[in-house]
Amino acid sequence: MHAVALATALVLSGCTSGTPDETATTPAVKLGAALEAFVADASTHGAPAVVFHVRNGDQEELRATGVKDLESNTKAVPTDRMWIIGAGTPMVAVSVMKLVEAGAVRLEDPVSAHLPEFTAIFPAWDRVTVRDLLGSTSGLPDYFPPLIESRSLDELQTRPLTFEERLRIAAGVNLPPGPVSYFAWSATDWEVLGWLLERKHNRGLAEVLAKDVFEPAGMGSTHVATAGQPPEPMLHGYVLEDGNRRDFTRIDAVAGSADSGVISTVEDVSRFVAALTTGRLIREETWKSMVEAEPFPLGGINPSDDVCPGARHVFVYGGGGPYSVQSVSSEDGQQQVTVATVLPPQELNVTDPPPLVPEMEDAILQTAKSMC
Repeated sequence: MHAVALATALVLSGCTSGTPDETATTPAVKLGAALEAFVADASTHGAPAVVFHVRNGDQEELRATGVKDLESNTKAVPTDRMWIIGAGTPMVAVSVMKLVEAGAVRLEDPVSAHLPEFTAIFPAWDRVTVRDLLGSTSGLPDYFPPLIESRSLDELQTRPLTFEERLRIAAGVNLPPGPVSYFAWSATDWEVLGWLLERKHNRGLAEVLAKDVFEPAGMGSTHVATAGQPPEPMLHGYVLEDGNRRDFTRIDAVAGSADSGVISTVEDVSRFVAALTTGRLIREETWKSMVEAEPFPLGGINPSDDVCPGARHVFVYGGGGPYSVQSVSSEDGQQQVTVATVLPPQELNVTDPPPLVPEMEDAILQTAKSMC
């Protein structure tokens, strides 16, 4: 699993734990029993909301617990949207791989062949290829830590950044030039790819992803965020500032970002993974080349043969600041578990992952294994 962007340290708060659940189940079965303990614990520790989607063949359960926001205490519903920070990277990868399928880009191409600005910002990194970016072996510095450390919360919420600005923030970190032989997740990789996509298509990233991914996958509640307050209905996230709770639902610093700029729902995340693994977005041989790539899979995905005997599953992870999203799907798309949690309000911190995140991952894994 890649490092959670904008990771936050757990600080217990006195926020409201929420109102009764809202559940949409088709048919009337309970598939998420293993998630109940996590939902209860998350609520006890002050998580404003948890939403999960579980599918086992034609059986499906969709549930929301908690509230949309801590000001009105309006009940959360399963169709509420949230930032899926990091979980949008496989969507960007799909668009890149479609360029590969069309012959417009080759995986072994140096990035500078398609984006000369990259070499201007990282002059010693001319050996980095498109494959290195997709496989997290570029070695590029992650722009997130210096961004968080150098900006106030006001700036993070109200100052938009361009791809070039994010790369220049990363370029201020002194690291030896890549590529590297080990897995090194960096949000900067995806900003480079997002910029490359815009350059090759001569269109904005939002339009590219809508055509390549959101529309064919049936993701009607998903979009690339623009600057400003995200349109409702949103699950509001919060951070602590000097011990005081602050609404952090608006995050202009990542609006339009290829790594962190997607807003979606748990159902749409499930729809995306199923569409990706069943050939509705890219060719079967392209998908195979991604999950079987060496030394690491391409596209921000994590294949696993350890969930159910004789079956491959795919994990997608995302999260940062007040949000965490995790999804696992069998490769045929018939068994899926996707969970989104609005984390308890905490001080922004890029070093300590919230304790609820591994607990959520364990609950998801137990649920997936129960469907074997």
